[in-house]
Amino acid sequence: MRETFRVHMGWLHSWVGFLAGLVLTCIFATGTLSVFDKEITQWMQPEVTLDHPPAPTPLALQRAAETTMAEQEKDLFAFITLPSLRDPVIRVLHYDGHEFIGPVLDPVDGHIFPARATAGGQFFYDFHFALRNGPVVGCTIVTLLGVCLLVAIGSGIAIHIKAMWPDLILFRPFGPRPRAWLDAHLVTGVLFLPFLIMMTYTGTVIRARGILPPHPFLPAQQTEAPPPAAASPPAKTNVSAPPASAVRPPTPPLGPLIAQAQRILQAERCELILFSPTQIRIFRSDDASLFLTRDLVTFSRADGHVISSFIQKGAAARTLELLHGLHYARFSSALLRWLYFLSGLACTVLMGSGLVLFLMKRRKASGQKILFRTAEGLTIGVLLGLPLAVIGLFWANRLLPLSMDARMEAEIQVFFMLWAFSALHGLICALRNTAYSGWRAQLVVLVFMALGLPVVDGLTHSHGWLQDAGRYYTFDALVMLTGLAALIVFRKLRRQSS
Repeated sequence: MRETFRVHMGWLHSWVGFLAGLVLTCIFATGTLSVFDKEITQWMQPEVTLDHPPAPTPLALQRAAETTMAEQEKDLFAFITLPSLRDPVIRVLHYDGHEFIGPVLDPVDGHIFPARATAGGQFFYDFHFALRNGPVVGCTIVTLLGVCLLVAIGSGIAIHIKAMWPDLILFRPFGPRPRAWLDAHLVTGVLFLPFLIMMTYTGTVIRARGILPPHPFLPAQQTEAPPPAAASPPAKTNVSAPPASAVRPPTPPLGPLIAQAQRILQAERCELILFSPTQIRIFRSDDASLFLTRDLVTFSRADGHVISSFIQKGAAARTLELLHGLHYARFSSALLRWLYFLSGLACTVLMGSGLVLFLMKRRKASGQKILFRTAEGLTIGVLLGLPLAVIGLFWANRLLPLSMDARMEAEIQVFFMLWAFSALHGLICALRNTAYSGWRAQLVVLVFMALGLPVVDGLTHSHGWLQDAGRYYTFDALVMLTGLAALIVFRKLRRQSS
């Protein structure tokens, strides 16, 4: 009976893990990059030269308000994000259907930086959040895949629980290929199991209401845009921009309103400012604590007096805030963000190694079948195509002309075109029964692009290497490590296939 149960759990783990894992690997990879979404945006906008967040001056806040009103004249629901340690500028953002984009202002004098048009780190955040398919369709798909991952985790624990400890202490990274891949899968699964469960559970729960039918005695769930990486307004504040013909009262000075909101909310810093025709809403900063709150103070836009304040209380609300805080990790210090990043990277390796193991176990029996070849081609497109596309996006950021029309869209098109070419090449090689040549060829391209990106970054002279050394050296070093890892895999694959 026990062995029959393990067989069924093994089948469930293998098939659910592979079919959902093709997309979940991409979701976890882009989620891992999203841990440093603001830092990626700064790398992709080197014209923004600030490193430390000065306190915004009254002049800068006034110009930010004027810029927001100008954006709303275009029927865009624009809002303001204030400087923070990770993003030391004022941003006037609006949601374009995928990312939150907009002008970048100096918090000292309010001038607009001539920053290049780019989706920045928000692109990876949006892909992780909704697969760039919108807050309804995309979020539903991601949430359902999260449920599949919980099933795969549970079945994986069931089949490996007895041999988990022996396999962990007998890690053989340089052993025969099936054993080495299995050990990598088990070690990352065991060591990072708490993180994997926490991120999967919180990510699924906080979006579960979007896929469940509304309760007849509860109000229907309101459709909302995904929260921006900097801060996210609650659904009830996600209103349409007022018509351009509407007469708006002059905006009162924002500095005193921000100071008053900090006193009322007992917060060290506020981060988000939303405008409506009659009100100004100021929100507590996301990085204030482990609990990601939506506490706010509402002011009259006519004369700046306090209309109301909203500080959420109650066990249920605090539990949901905790789940949001654990998943988004906006409270975290630099050290904790690096731990999140490395843990996310390990979970991505866990899923990628699972895809490879699925193919290796079935190659002898099913290697000539069309479905197996298709599966291998898709795996090439995921495990090599995605990193190729990501690094290609960074190449495009440095090489596309700064004055190019629709520059941001062109960067994103480069990303998806490279990914599509990789998937197509992988499928063609796999269907022609030359999958090994597909793996090797794409690894060579990945090595070239990853090791070449720091060279391109230096040759374009897009930033001051002495002024911003830490940010750019760290980014380029991580990309070079990716290229070196791909080179090691390529050489190992070439030796084993020769």
